[in-house]
Amino acid sequence: MKNFKTGRYRLIVTSKVLDEGVDVPEASIGIILSGSGSRREFIQRLGRILRPKRKAAILYEIVSRKTTEVGTARRRKEPL
Repeated sequence: MKNFKTGRYRLIVTSKVLDEGVDVPEASIGIILSGSGSRREFIQRLGRILRPKRKAAILYEIVSRKTTEVGTARRRKEPL
C-alpha cells in the first residue's frame, strides 16, 4: 500500500482484502471481476474509489454474458 500511495506502483490487485475497513484515496478506478449478490459488498467496493473532493471515479464490473451473473449484477445496482 505504501508504494501505491507514493506512486511507485500504479496498480493494486486484490481479492476481498480491500472490501471493508481499508481506505485507498489514491485509487480512482476499480474493476470487479467477481462479485456476490450483496449490495453491501458492491457499495463497499465502490467506496474504495469515491472521494468527496474528486470529480470522477470509475467502477467497472466484468460479468459473463448469458449467465445468472447478469441478473445478479443488475439487481445489486438497482437502488443506486
